[in-house]
Amino acid sequence: MDLTRSLDPHLAFGAGPYSCLGRSLARTELQTVLKVLLKRLPTLEPAVPADSLARREGLVGGGLQQIPVRW
Repeated sequence: MDLTRSLDPHLAFGAGPYSCLGRSLARTELQTVLKVLLKRLPTLEPAVPADSLARREGLVGGGLQQIPVRW
């Protein structure tokens, strides 16, 4: 462990021997949260067109800065 190393700005699960041990739990939690959220708010929808969503640059897998929603 090197506390003086530069910080990596990305979050990734890695692969092979560097695979994150918690990735299965994180994916299961996300699936559960989304399922419950959509069940409780069945009219949840994006508040803006998909082509107007700002992308976050510099991540390994890409991503969005925010997703405004309405219900």
